[in-house]
Amino acid sequence: MQLIVVILDSHPAYLEAGADGLSLLSLPLGTGTVYDVLAGQIREAGAACIHVLPGFSPGAGYARRFVARAEEAAGAAALPVNVLTSSGLSELLHSCEPSDDLVIIDPRYWPVGGFDLLELIEHRDDRRWTVHAVAVASDSEEAQEYVRLDAAGRVRCIRRYYESVTWPKTGPVLATVMPASAAEDVMFSSLGELRHVLSLRGMLSRDLHAAEGSLDLMQEEAYLALQEEHATARCAGSPPPGFRFIETEVLASESARVHPSSRIRGPVVLQAGTQVDEGATLIGPSVVGRGARLRRDAFVAQSAIAERVTVGAGQAVRHQVLARTDGSGSAPSNGRIRTGDGSSRGARGVAFTRPRVEFNGSARTVRRRVYPAVKLTVEAALAWTALIALLPLFLVIALLIRLDSAGPIFFRDRREGKGGRMFDCLKFRTMRPDAHLMQRGLYDDNAVDGPQFKMANDPRVTRVGRWLRQANLDELPQLINVALGQMSLVGPRPSPFRENQICVPWRRARLSVRPGITGLWQVCRHDRDEGDFHQWIAYDIAYVRHQSFLLDLRILFATILTLGGKWHVSEGWILGTDSRRERLSVERGAA
Repeated sequence: MQLIVVILDSHPAYLEAGADGLSLLSLPLGTGTVYDVLAGQIREAGAACIHVLPGFSPGAGYARRFVARAEEAAGAAALPVNVLTSSGLSELLHSCEPSDDLVIIDPRYWPVGGFDLLELIEHRDDRRWTVHAVAVASDSEEAQEYVRLDAAGRVRCIRRYYESVTWPKTGPVLATVMPASAAEDVMFSSLGELRHVLSLRGMLSRDLHAAEGSLDLMQEEAYLALQEEHATARCAGSPPPGFRFIETEVLASESARVHPSSRIRGPVVLQAGTQVDEGATLIGPSVVGRGARLRRDAFVAQSAIAERVTVGAGQAVRHQVLARTDGSGSAPSNGRIRTGDGSSRGARGVAFTRPRVEFNGSARTVRRRVYPAVKLTVEAALAWTALIALLPLFLVIALLIRLDSAGPIFFRDRREGKGGRMFDCLKFRTMRPDAHLMQRGLYDDNAVDGPQFKMANDPRVTRVGRWLRQANLDELPQLINVALGQMSLVGPRPSPFRENQICVPWRRARLSVRPGITGLWQVCRHDRDEGDFHQWIAYDIAYVRHQSFLLDLRILFATILTLGGKWHVSEGWILGTDSRRERLSVERGAA
């Protein structure tokens, strides 16, 4: 039984007229190339050889690049490389044994979290199945909405798709693992087409969705975003063998030559054989490929310089992939300029925005990762401690509820938690068991706007329930949800599915964190009698944008100070002046 791996190579338009043999796989990425990153994954998966299938007519130097890379990396147990043609792939598949597995990778579509071939292979627990790593197609709002009309053009219904598994279409296929024998005599130009053909043949298959989406490396800006991520991550960790830090966040190969008068600001990676001459300026995140050179007074900012490319004396390269050197020995200009809003414009004036990719080594990302993990641990410990201490009070309240009215002690309501995961939100029951049946007849007396329902002297509330609400004791059982990791002490109010259909940005913000027992809206709201739905949206979004340990402590203190939010506190004290201005702008937008 063998693992046969085929990588589909491409030639992006931004490499047009580049050096001989240059392709997507040979572009610099971190301390190596796109190919090197994939080769490391393939080696760990246990393959004995790597097959490369170009989707274009390669030049004479194409195969030599891969052979040279394999020879240079021989000390690192590099795998042999075999460059295929379409007929060569057919011959390879016909020579396979029935027990052989085939993995095909299309690096044009790169998972934001990186390829994980071992995970893909492990998901194929039955060798009769084919597993496809698929990027789910979505719009810029990470949701899709469809309006159905009748024959007269009137709206019949509106459907929104939030969850990836419910979206009516999928995006590109990133990788496929399958029995090698199933691919015999199958003609395909992409893995998406292969997936379709196999389904028509009745092949059992399963889709593994890329959780964080993917980058289309055929787009220059997407590749630059990936390069930025790898350069930042490399400069944040320990230097790999053969590299050293020559300045903060400047990682250079031991064979790189850097003139003392050059100016380099990281994160920057200088690969083997690079040369930075006198007076040259290099601003990261950037990567300079093997054998590339920056001549005197050259200027490179946030770019990728392909291997053996020379940036001419006094030439400037900004926000682009430089893949060739013109006849004068200078880097050609493609007319690209940087705009003030963070987007780039080409010579034709077409604007595009860089994909947002988190950087593994940045302080902001470290805080974002540490904060929720520490918060989850600390809050769970506090919740278990509080539950033990409040056990006598729980027993007394349970007895009073049982004596006051028939029905369960706890009220369980299905709510959406982080990521849209459903859970049973617990409260002490404060209403009659048939309260939900009575609500429809009471809508005319609803005193608030939005999806909420609230009325004075609600006839559905029991005597004990009215006291529990006045004392803010009805939500104490949510400590159980906190102890189980379903909720937080501080966060947006837990919401049912129907509430989250009102506003897409609000839904996205609320479901990005765990819901809380108390939150910014509960302690800062000040239009309770008139209906404060727009404030509710604004405060939830403001909390998600500014969440921190200090903000959580302030909200907890304000909750105690106001006896559970019986009156409001100044959002200026909790959020700060600048954050308050931002919250007010969000509220006006929601209105």
